[in-house]
Amino acid sequence: MLRPAEPSPPAAAPTAQLPDVKLMSAAQVLNRAADLSVGAVDQPVGPGQFRLVAEHTWVGRGVQSSDGGGYTYLWEQEVDRWIPAAERDVWQETRKILGTGKFLGGSVPQAQAPEPEITETDQGQWQGACGDFFPKAKPVKKCGDPTDWDSPAFYAALPHDPAALYAKLRDLTKGRGSTPSVMFHFGIEILRAGLMPAELRAQWYRALAKIPGITVLAASANLDGRSGVALGLDDRHEIRQLIIDPVTGGFIGERTIAGAEPTDPWIKPGTELGASAITTSVVGALGAK
Repeated sequence: MLRPAEPSPPAAAPTAQLPDVKLMSAAQVLNRAADLSVGAVDQPVGPGQFRLVAEHTWVGRGVQSSDGGGYTYLWEQEVDRWIPAAERDVWQETRKILGTGKFLGGSVPQAQAPEPEITETDQGQWQGACGDFFPKAKPVKKCGDPTDWDSPAFYAALPHDPAALYAKLRDLTKGRGSTPSVMFHFGIEILRAGLMPAELRAQWYRALAKIPGITVLAASANLDGRSGVALGLDDRHEIRQLIIDPVTGGFIGERTIAGAEPTDPWIKPGTELGASAITTSVVGALGAK
């Protein structure tokens, strides 16, 4: 979502503005969000300025043992990315671990489950032209790559027709079977990048509305102090949620909940496995907030 920085919305439940959300289908909610997004305008990023994509995230970190057992912790992290007006200029990303000690479960008690170690890529600061923060990584990152959704070229190459966007999303996920859950997952990950132009986001919502199986999971979902409507898809192992501001149609984040049959047997159904709250703004310098 690309839009100017704005104050946090009032604490009133979104059902005050959308009283019939519990009666709406996921497709109706997404199409309404698309209608609200029509006419949205990105705040321009001028020379010397940067688009800041700020993510407050909770991510599961697991440890597996050779006997099939293991355990999982939930980490809290901040990830801030500064994107210049010109893609080939220097980008910056800062990652900071805020907490590592929330134990989600394990085949052993927490006393026998040491927290996973923080690695050199979990926390730190990196810079690189075109967002290439790890130049030794494979595959090699290419500037202006139309297949990389961290590049503006990806969005410039996308069609603006919802049916064509749906077909594009299906093509992007064909290596993983293009199942509804995989398509929904990738649809959210592309929104999370924070680079989708405002005029395209409305049509992206309409494309996601075509994915079968998406339902309205909560008429009032709270994420990092912001209220939204949670739409999700349950594949029995996990429930991925897309959270939308029902007043503006903006994408405010996502959440993953353990399903009825979690992948890891020590995780209880309904456990929150991860979440991200996303905000964007325009700032005047690398590192500025």
